[in-house]
Amino acid sequence: MMMEVQMNKNELSAWLAKNNAGEQEAIEGYFRLLTLPGLPHELYKDIQEIISDEMNHSEVLSRWATQLSGVKPNVT
Repeated sequence: MMMEVQMNKNELSAWLAKNNAGEQEAIEGYFRLLTLPGLPHELYKDIQEIISDEMNHSEVLSRWATQLSGVKPNVT
């Protein structure tokens, strides 16, 4: 039996923001991997692709949080 979980829009937005923070931490870690000396070119390219994927995930999570909360980032 599946339990139903209910969240309001702000709770869900907060959950999305927390997950987005995790994506950002992962991106930071992958960039640090790129600084390792002697990293084979193929591995370097794979890590860059992973970073790109994580960046896409971060953008999606941010967009969802913006849509749910109605709070938009300031544009300067």
